[in-house]
Amino acid sequence: MNLPLVRLGALAGSMSRSMHGAALTFSQVVADRVGMSVLHVELVDRDGLQRSLHGLDRYSGGRLCMIAQRMRTADGNHTQAMLVLPEEGARLIVRRMLGLPVLLGELSELEQDALSELGGIVIDACGGGLAGAFGLQAEAAQPTVDLTDAESGFSLDESLQNALVTHLHIHLSGLRVEGRVVLEMVADTALPAVPHYRFSA
Repeated sequence: MNLPLVRLGALAGSMSRSMHGAALTFSQVVADRVGMSVLHVELVDRDGLQRSLHGLDRYSGGRLCMIAQRMRTADGNHTQAMLVLPEEGARLIVRRMLGLPVLLGELSELEQDALSELGGIVIDACGGGLAGAFGLQAEAAQPTVDLTDAESGFSLDESLQNALVTHLHIHLSGLRVEGRVVLEMVADTALPAVPHYRFSA
């Protein structure tokens, strides 16, 4: 996915509109009012991505919930996308989705299914934002859900060296959970020598 920087300035607005659509879809799923707001988007290298995920880490005692999808672009490249939430925030959202108390221990299959559905909605919306801004299309596999932490390097693949990161807030029934949507920029993407670009919504 080759994202010309001259056109990246429009991306934050496109992502914001896409997240509004995702919120409407998620509202129908949970039969409750949901809001999703984009704070800003960043084009970062691997170190910048690690710093961004560390920023979420402080909310959850060291563990993050990673909802990941493998994707294939129209030109045959393979890439990945992730919705990353603090563990506590992910569990609170699941509780509201399923009408259950916050569950401790490992994520149950029911919780994972609910988070997969949320991740698919959000990632699809961000993919739609890219398609709207740059005409980029990708075919996505089913999401997977995992808990990770800084000690494991947040379970990031070694191939993930550059990424587009969308900072967002999810609002649900009085909850406000901060998250990140990470879209990997594949190896042949022409990135500038300066590794960090930020665009506000």
